[in-house]
Amino acid sequence: MPTWHSQDARLHARERAAGKIMSSNTTTLRASAALASPPETHDAPALPGAVLFVPAVSRERAAVRERLGRMGASVTTVVSVTDALRLLGTRPFALCLVDLADDRQALPAIRLVRTQHPHVPIAAIVDPSHPLVAGEALHYGAVDLLPWPFEARDLATLLTNTVDRQPSPRSQDPDALLFAHSAPMRLVAEAVRRAADSSGCVCLCGEPGTGRERIAKAIHSASARASHAFVSVDCAGVGPDDLERRLFGQAIERRQTPRGSGVERVGREGAIYAARGGTLYLANVHHAPARVQARIARVLRDAEVVLAETRETIDIDVRVMASADGALEKAVADGHLREDLYDRLVAIRIDVPPLRRRREDVPLLAVHFLRRASAAAGVPTKSVSRSAMALLSALPWPGNARDLRSLMETLAETVPAPVIQLEDVLAHASLDGGAAPIDTGVTLRDARARFEHDCISAVLIKHHGRVGDAAKALGIQRTNLYRKVRQLNVARSLLATRR
Repeated sequence: MPTWHSQDARLHARERAAGKIMSSNTTTLRASAALASPPETHDAPALPGAVLFVPAVSRERAAVRERLGRMGASVTTVVSVTDALRLLGTRPFALCLVDLADDRQALPAIRLVRTQHPHVPIAAIVDPSHPLVAGEALHYGAVDLLPWPFEARDLATLLTNTVDRQPSPRSQDPDALLFAHSAPMRLVAEAVRRAADSSGCVCLCGEPGTGRERIAKAIHSASARASHAFVSVDCAGVGPDDLERRLFGQAIERRQTPRGSGVERVGREGAIYAARGGTLYLANVHHAPARVQARIARVLRDAEVVLAETRETIDIDVRVMASADGALEKAVADGHLREDLYDRLVAIRIDVPPLRRRREDVPLLAVHFLRRASAAAGVPTKSVSRSAMALLSALPWPGNARDLRSLMETLAETVPAPVIQLEDVLAHASLDGGAAPIDTGVTLRDARARFEHDCISAVLIKHHGRVGDAAKALGIQRTNLYRKVRQLNVARSLLATRR
């Protein structure tokens, strides 16, 4: 295992050799300037004020001070949370940065700082391999997460988030917040940055409930169109005439446009007109009737329409983003999606992973949904025990984040205690989750391992961690079950009895 100093030396060498930062491990990503194109180190925004750094006893991280200093920040390091609270009471700091390597000691520090100095932004240095700690940090009051090992670009994003935390419609939009603690979602976050700097149409492919509209809002909020409208229309389950009225302000008639012009006619009540200058998001575009798809394709082709109320031809500047399931090419082959519309929509394609492929994000999402559900229910915000959070991370979630949000809303309303325990989740969660969609992009060996992981996790949960009962239900010996748990990286907390 390389030491921290050797890791940092390699990072420095890579930066010098490349002349710029090549990759990012950004965790919680706000849809603001943080989603802009990756800054080079010398272009990183300077932090307006001092940084208070609370390091971990078990791991020295002098590079945090060094790199923050290179970005124009004045860094003050303390040895304890007592010193941190004393300094916060004597002079202003723009950011308090807490290292969570010693999570049991550092997490209460976040709570103390948040309680006594609620206006000071708190960021936490977290290991992506410990998502439960990251979730707890957000619950205790951290507003940003910095992954370990970090690169200069991650610090630039953190500083940008801090600057943008000043009141602003873009930075305060909770529906444009991405949780990208897992490797698959960090790739999505990179794609969001690139799409925000582009003007092309975007197609978001993934299962229902994976947050495709949230990603579209993140792109919109980080783009030059952020000051204009984001208009969403779901193309599924709507009749052709109703969908046309929603999009175009009126249903089609045989000859509505001037003879030979071919230009589409729209009304001021339609979503296309409402989204001019901004973004039109078409959910489940492959479910739209063929004639509606043809009209959308013509609007994208011509970039002009005939305004129904005045009959004048006007330019229509609308960026279209659309969502569809993963079998987009099959939808074209089967005739469910017009090829001309498909060609325009996939200028940028982002594949959104299901929640079962990004389990590291579950604790962060659970905390986020629980906060919002508690506020909506008018009850104090609850916390989640580690054993309960381990269970949430192990469940299959066939409905993805939509199912997780629904469960957290139920728990916020029904659990009277301030801490949600394992038995509370067991009482309300569906352990099998039904049949999950088949992922055709993996090998048979990987698919078998994933199935065994989910199956063993569900059986252990069902039998409340009793290994003997779980092994009997699975038809294997206890020793073989322990071996499978190690090989498949099943959450060890599931082996414990309820507490």
